[in-house]
Amino acid sequence: MAFMDLPLDAPEKPNKGKEGGACNRRSCQAEPANWYNHGSNHWYCSDCRRDIEFDNFNLRDWQTNWQPHVGHPMFETREMMNERERSK
Repeated sequence: MAFMDLPLDAPEKPNKGKEGGACNRRSCQAEPANWYNHGSNHWYCSDCRRDIEFDNFNLRDWQTNWQPHVGHPMFETREMMNERERSK
């Protein structure tokens, strides 16, 4: 189920926003949610991750205000986070 395939008042899956579960974005419950958003601390599907991360405003804000301090991208998979931790 992709973004906007559901009405805004649709019931949420119990695994919404959890790793491997349903996407955290409103009106999307696509699975698997394999992308962790460091801003919201929730998990998103690949399509919503792309839409959110590469939105002009979001990308500029992250690159200007956050990435210089935290040193990682806005979204990461579990593998990317594990690799970053191993390389410290």
